[in-house]
Amino acid sequence: MKLNENNLLGAVNELRAKGYSDDYEVKGEQLYCTTSKKHLDMEEFDVEDAFQFEITENAVDSQFLFTIKDKASEDKGLLIDLLGEHYYSGGVVSKKLDQPVQEYVCEDTAPMKYGMPKILKEKFNENPDRFELRVGFEDFPACPFGNSFKALGYDKENQEYVWLVTSIIKDDRLKQVQFKG
Repeated sequence: MKLNENNLLGAVNELRAKGYSDDYEVKGEQLYCTTSKKHLDMEEFDVEDAFQFEITENAVDSQFLFTIKDKASEDKGLLIDLLGEHYYSGGVVSKKLDQPVQEYVCEDTAPMKYGMPKILKEKFNENPDRFELRVGFEDFPACPFGNSFKALGYDKENQEYVWLVTSIIKDDRLKQVQFKG
């Protein structure tokens, strides 16, 4: 399916209007539907379409969106993979998501992303120790898609959550910090 929108937020709204009303999250080796509270094993759903959204041609920021169909109920929904975490993981879910991806590129020069300062690789390179990737923290800001963030960048100097572009997420110098609740 071709989309009219070339950015993730616009694409989500377009697909919602086409009946993709459920939201899915990856839980271990299953998909979890936040709407029906149902867990789906890999053979219980189909990935109908896969989309990748790049911000500018140099691909500093990559986001994935998958249309999901529950085989039993025929309900449709969306799996949003903001950091490509599940697409690139190499796990069971990653293998299922390995579909031909339609790529969309949009020019995004805004200094903010989802209400947070956007950190480009050049800024990170100035002082990599300034930033960390926080995983599972309870004080994450709200996700604009109604889900919750699993991981976010954090600027230790300004003491605020930030959006780290994909090239930073893949950088070995970025320290990862797990929440210990």
